[in-house]
Amino acid sequence: MAESKGRVLVVTSGKELLDEMTPSMSGRGLELVCVPNLKYAATRLATGDCSAMVVDYSRVPPAERDGFLTLHMQYSKVHMFTLESVASLAPTMPSPLRRLSWPLPMGFADQVRVTARPVVILADHVLFSTGAVQTAFQQAGVQPMSLESPKGLPDFIRQQNEARVEAAKPKPKKSWSLLGGDEEENPETTLLPGNVIVAQFTGTMKEADALDAIIRSGTPEAVCYYVSGAEIVRYAIQALKDGHDVAIPRDQAGRIAGIIIENSEGADVRLKKREVERILLLDNFKPAITSLGQAMQGAGYEVFSTMDGDEALGVCRKGAFHLAVVGTSTTSAQYSGAELAQKMRERDPDLRIIFMVDQYPLQAALKGVSQVVELGLDDAILKPVEASRLIFSVEKALERRFLILENERLLKEMQDLNRQLAAVNGFQKNFFATVAHDVKSPLTAILGYSEVLAAKLKGQPTEGKYAANIQTSAKTLNVLISDLVDLAAIESGKLRVEIGTLNLLAVVNDVCSRVEIAAQKRNLNFGLEAPPVLPPLAGDDARIGQVVQNLCTNAIQYTKEGGKITIKVETAPDRVIVSVIDTGIGISKEDLPRVWERFFQTKEAQGMRKAGFGLGLKIAREIVLRHGGEMGIESELGVGSRFFFHIPIKK
Repeated sequence: MAESKGRVLVVTSGKELLDEMTPSMSGRGLELVCVPNLKYAATRLATGDCSAMVVDYSRVPPAERDGFLTLHMQYSKVHMFTLESVASLAPTMPSPLRRLSWPLPMGFADQVRVTARPVVILADHVLFSTGAVQTAFQQAGVQPMSLESPKGLPDFIRQQNEARVEAAKPKPKKSWSLLGGDEEENPETTLLPGNVIVAQFTGTMKEADALDAIIRSGTPEAVCYYVSGAEIVRYAIQALKDGHDVAIPRDQAGRIAGIIIENSEGADVRLKKREVERILLLDNFKPAITSLGQAMQGAGYEVFSTMDGDEALGVCRKGAFHLAVVGTSTTSAQYSGAELAQKMRERDPDLRIIFMVDQYPLQAALKGVSQVVELGLDDAILKPVEASRLIFSVEKALERRFLILENERLLKEMQDLNRQLAAVNGFQKNFFATVAHDVKSPLTAILGYSEVLAAKLKGQPTEGKYAANIQTSAKTLNVLISDLVDLAAIESGKLRVEIGTLNLLAVVNDVCSRVEIAAQKRNLNFGLEAPPVLPPLAGDDARIGQVVQNLCTNAIQYTKEGGKITIKVETAPDRVIVSVIDTGIGISKEDLPRVWERFFQTKEAQGMRKAGFGLGLKIAREIVLRHGGEMGIESELGVGSRFFFHIPIKK
């Protein structure tokens, strides 16, 4: 099955969404694929080449919503984003649970006011406890009922709806009217039960989905929404981590690309559990700091409130608080509110600061807002401050603080690791250089004297055998040292390759004559397939011979007795290709990308290899690259391998 982590499926019948999303997607290396409806989306997802799906609910039939959710369950590894417009959010449209952004979308409360359907709003703890959602509806002329808990909510909604239906039925005429009298001019009016319920909800989105399903099974005409003040990126990453679809406003579609990338690269950092954050709240209006302090405590923060600027400055030291909320009209004996903020930042450079600015006089308000920019603070909120607005701003500022500090920590870790890596690399280079120069000389002497000794002891079988073993071991050690010497040369950029006229056929035949004896000892079928003449080539005979020798030696070592090894030379219009094909142990798909790494050996190879550092393929590939060619591999575990390289034809 194909796989593309950079391909995003977009379901929409309009071109506008593609035009809007393409710049942000292509800028991050993501490719958009568009289909018009559920049927085509299912077909495309079946190919397995998409990592995310974006569904434009404003451009797909409402009846397909359940189908897309089912499709997401079927392809749970594909991230799903749903785009909601004001029209698609309308309570007149029956639908599974929908998520509302905060603040509420413009015009949504008005849509709720004119609908007769039961409307259920599941609000998070902060928005409910501060009364923010209830206030937003009241300002639109809707009087919602508030419930502290969703416990028993399905039955309550059903009973309320039945009461509404009963109250809406026409009342029978009074007896005197039935006898012919006129109807009552001012009939008695019955107050209908409210159809909007705001319930506090602290569960997960999956639990919210389950509650919505129960509500709609008992009251099919009911519509449910979940509203949270959580910052959109943090909410989205958590939803993706939980395997839930991500519902965001249609006008925020351009942020999806960033969410996809941030989820793949930094989700663990963003969702890392943080300590309980401490807030310093400073203002000269006691009712405000009391209510705001309670709201922030309810949101899970530790709050220290004060009306004394000198006291606030006294308790502010590095690490004491994560964030300070400062009223700009606050003063101390020596400093204004802005000066207090500066002093706080001097004592703790990591402290985030939010200003609460008086609206009047206008000049003071403008000055307070401009000071936020001048001092590099996080936000300015006009008084009177709504608790939900402050908590939203606090969450964003603390998120910024966390990510800045996390980035600094990771940068320091990376610098430390780079220093350690540089030290290790320096040691390796020095070690290889020492081996290359200090070990090579005595080894040459051992080889020379062992050859002389073997020649003198030909008539003495036992002693001659000892001399032959010394010579064989010295030759093996010489190969290993030569690999280390070549690696040291590669690492320092000094690998010597003498480019001249390359006689590739002579090189291949020479290697065959040497390795054929070793192949026969292992009862291997060894063969050569090559044309009689090759085009002119440029290269180093000795180095290309080293490459072919390495590939043949590996093939012999990793092929069991009775197997087959073939050297094949082929010509192409612009290159000559040399392949070494064996019926050996093969290499797994997981190990294939690592075969070019230095010192790497597969688990299967380690059990069969007699000697070696695992440097041969890395050195061979480097030699081929120096000739302007490339090396490749085709292999299947338990079947065999084909190692090949090509050299460009001399022009």
